[in-house]
Amino acid sequence: MVSVRSRPAFTIVETLWGLTIGVLVLFTVALTLQQLRYNASNEYQSIHQLDNTVMHLGNPEEKFRFESQQDNEVRMIGQTHKGVVQHYRLVAKRNSLIMTTTKGGYMPLVENISDTSMMYANGCLTISFKTRHHRQVSRTTFLPEVSLES
Repeated sequence: MVSVRSRPAFTIVETLWGLTIGVLVLFTVALTLQQLRYNASNEYQSIHQLDNTVMHLGNPEEKFRFESQQDNEVRMIGQTHKGVVQHYRLVAKRNSLIMTTTKGGYMPLVENISDTSMMYANGCLTISFKTRHHRQVSRTTFLPEVSLES
């Protein structure tokens, strides 16, 4: 007489279901980590863009001078590398900080931001905004006023 041993084992269908669920869990974790990295990168990029903007505005060689401020718009005068005097506007609109010229130039400086505010006081321009993930960022730069000789 042959004895039949009964031992617990998974059937092939149960094994396939287990593998399918495991793959779905790993796929979900991988997508979540990828999105977290992407979000952190975007926030860092917005802050880096603001730092570059502030660096250029405060650079004496760029020769930017404060002219006036109305709401969320700062008017400046700058001198190009060829010595031509140009009027600029620093404007916050559509979740971006934009620099425009009176001649139609348009350059987004910082994107994916909200609650932007700009304040000029005592020769300093302060730019503040919130990143997409609601982190408050603020930078200040020296920006002299337009002198009568300009």
